[in-house]
Amino acid sequence: MQRIGTILLHQATIHGDLAKLSDCNLTRPKRKSNWQKPFTVNPKKTTILDSMDLSFILYLLAVIFVLIGIAGIVLPALPGIPLVFVGLVLAAWADGFVHVGWPTLLILGVLTALSLLVDVLATVVGAKRVGASRKALWGTFIGSIVGLFFMPIGLFAGPLLGALLGEYWHTRELGRSTKVGLATWLGILLGLALKLALVIAMLGLFAFAWFL
Repeated sequence: MQRIGTILLHQATIHGDLAKLSDCNLTRPKRKSNWQKPFTVNPKKTTILDSMDLSFILYLLAVIFVLIGIAGIVLPALPGIPLVFVGLVLAAWADGFVHVGWPTLLILGVLTALSLLVDVLATVVGAKRVGASRKALWGTFIGSIVGLFFMPIGLFAGPLLGALLGEYWHTRELGRSTKVGLATWLGILLGLALKLALVIAMLGLFAFAWFL
């Protein structure tokens, strides 16, 4: 009987120790975990350019290039028809080349190259036919630039006076210089008329392809 009592006492002691251990686990403060929530990236802030439609920007640039190009037909310092061509390409790009495709743009590119040829033929070849010197040609170019500051009369009188003075500087003959100046001036006017016709043709072809 004494041995049985000793065994029961040991069992009670073991159960008491287990109860204490369970109480300690329940009351132990939880450790803070080093694991953190995944870092969330803030959505990208929208800028003015992002909010604007890309096609609107392209259309706006197209209008600007076309207007500057038309002005460049008259102003010698600007490549007029090439700028018009760039504006038309931008307008076609803004539409995704749906209305105006590459065949139409290829024809417009040929007309642009033709305008450059007309510009050279109207000034240089026209002046060379009457025997204009290099000084007359340089005078035509410088007179065209200076004439911009005295518009609208200077726009037409500048090349004429420039060619006349350049040729007179070369030959010292007033009659010949006047003839060369007039021939060069008429060549510039002819080139201006031809370039205007080409621009009208380019804009008409673009409009036709757009609304076809």
